[in-house]
Amino acid sequence: MKAKGFTLIELAIVIVIIGILVAIAVPRFTDLSSQATQAAKEASYGSIRSAYAIAIAQKKGYPTVQEILGKLEGDASFSGGKIQVVIGGTATDIANVYTDDTCTTLANAVGNTVRCITKAF
Repeated sequence: MKAKGFTLIELAIVIVIIGILVAIAVPRFTDLSSQATQAAKEASYGSIRSAYAIAIAQKKGYPTVQEILGKLEGDASFSGGKIQVVIGGTATDIANVYTDDTCTTLANAVGNTVRCITKAF
């Protein structure tokens, strides 16, 4: 009578093949995750630039940090001269906020007038 089932070698080959497939798939998923995070940062930066432009148009002058934050939807905050947005559950620096036209002096309070915005990532 012949026993039915897989031999140890057949099982080992299947495990090796699965290991190879996992080794190929994991880096691709990791890369997709980092691409998605970068796309979210770019989109958030675009929203901040739009909020800044709208605030300038409505005020007919430079807005404060608080006025820009008021135009943003979602979890936006200000800390250390940077506007932060929550991406993937983590507060992420998106935009540097400056009080001068040459983009050298970071704003230090929400009441500061914003004259320049740059990417913080």
